[in-house]
Amino acid sequence: MESLIYCIEKILHGPIHRLRLLFIMKKVDIEREKLILNRELLREKVEAIDKTEKVNDAFLEWLEEMEKVREEELSELEAAITDRSNWISPDTERILRLYNGLLDKMKILNSKCVFEAFSNPIPGLEYFSSRHFVCFESTKETSDQLMEAMQDDSIHIIGLYGKQGSGKTKLVEAVGKKAKYLNIFNEVVFATVSQNTNIVWRIQNQIADLLDLKIERHSEAARARTIYSKIESKGRVLVILDDVREKLELENIGIPITRRQQECTSMDCQREIPLHPLFEEEAWTLLKKYSGIDDESSSALLTVAQEVANECKGLPSTIKDVGSSLKGHPVEEWKAVLGSLRHSMARYQIFLSFRGDDTRYSFTGSLFDALCREGFKTFMDDGGLESGDQISLSLINAIEASRLSIVVLSENYASSSWCLEELVTILDCIKKKNQLVWPIFYKGDPSDIRHQKSSYGKAMAKHESRLVNDSEKVQRWRSALSEIAGLSGMHYNTGYEHKFIQTIVERAKNNRNRLYVQSTDMD
Repeated sequence: MESLIYCIEKILHGPIHRLRLLFIMKKVDIEREKLILNRELLREKVEAIDKTEKVNDAFLEWLEEMEKVREEELSELEAAITDRSNWISPDTERILRLYNGLLDKMKILNSKCVFEAFSNPIPGLEYFSSRHFVCFESTKETSDQLMEAMQDDSIHIIGLYGKQGSGKTKLVEAVGKKAKYLNIFNEVVFATVSQNTNIVWRIQNQIADLLDLKIERHSEAARARTIYSKIESKGRVLVILDDVREKLELENIGIPITRRQQECTSMDCQREIPLHPLFEEEAWTLLKKYSGIDDESSSALLTVAQEVANECKGLPSTIKDVGSSLKGHPVEEWKAVLGSLRHSMARYQIFLSFRGDDTRYSFTGSLFDALCREGFKTFMDDGGLESGDQISLSLINAIEASRLSIVVLSENYASSSWCLEELVTILDCIKKKNQLVWPIFYKGDPSDIRHQKSSYGKAMAKHESRLVNDSEKVQRWRSALSEIAGLSGMHYNTGYEHKFIQTIVERAKNNRNRLYVQSTDMD
């Protein structure tokens, strides 16, 4: 009896399974048609949405899952049923399981094809930037050009250029975040280039860190291959290079921010985009934001403030610095800043006058380094040999082209005729150019300088004996020493020099509004 039943089951096994398989395949065909229809309807919606809106991430995930089911699962089924002899073999059960699995996935996908919000408004550029960023119409025009270029598959290198302080770094950081939000790129990497003896090495390290990549090889070529492989595995990657000043042999890097327009050309940029200064009304709006003034402020303050805004030449970073430093200050200080802004010759914020043998490699060298690290454009003589009593024309120009002179009055300052000539020129700039002058009484007594006693008395006596035929010059030097000693300065005798230096730096930071230097560089 058992053997008879076994024989009957064996006879019926093939037809029954074929019927079951055909039945399930029909159901899969129906669900597939629904899936394709849903996909086409959603794609039509995507094409119809406004450019100011972003497709919901849930739809993109649904579409990705749907394509995965279509491609991966179907290809496996097609391979399994290509040989129809399998339909009456034990593999029929496996095919049935595969179809049942596919049917369940398609049903789930079709049931999930309901989205509460198919698209969402794209936030403004401020959403992707720091709280200090303000996107004006002139900025938006540039950001739109960047977004358009990044979505052009024929463009791999974009150059952004503009004046120093025009806000390129903040803009491109925000645009990069927006591009990732819109799924234009899978990854966005930002690296600062700057001038460095190991530019390529520096870029590689920054990119590797941002990609969570450990670079163990030590040659540039090997490191480059490792980074290249990592970027390739990420799909579309935007690499933003900030402060590029010379040509870099990098392919498909995204957005290099170059120093001048001609350097965009040297980088073989396929698209060069300028960031123009703010319009006058935009500059005025930004100054009011940072300074705290409004239409209720006094008419005198508003008049001066409007002129200050115009003198900032539409550069957001300058407007921010000037506005923040003048917040809550009286109109007299606004007028002083306005005078400084109109001092168009200024190239340096700070000039350092010092006796090289005394402090070049100690106090003054450390002060110069600290000021530069805080971003101040500082002039320090490179140590050329002094010859004669007349200082070089380049030094005179540097003094006259500075907003502030810091005079380090060390023990042997007066023994140098160059230092004394510098001092005469510096004090003259107080009257002619409204220059700030800060004397630093370094391990000395101001009264010794004022009355030319101790080392200052000995130095001046030597000058008198040497310049018997030019007593007027010596008298100018004596008058300059007396005048500088009478100015309000800072004193150092003992203690930690680095703390005293930091005090000077903080004072400079508090006077940044008076130290503005107008830049003509394209950055």
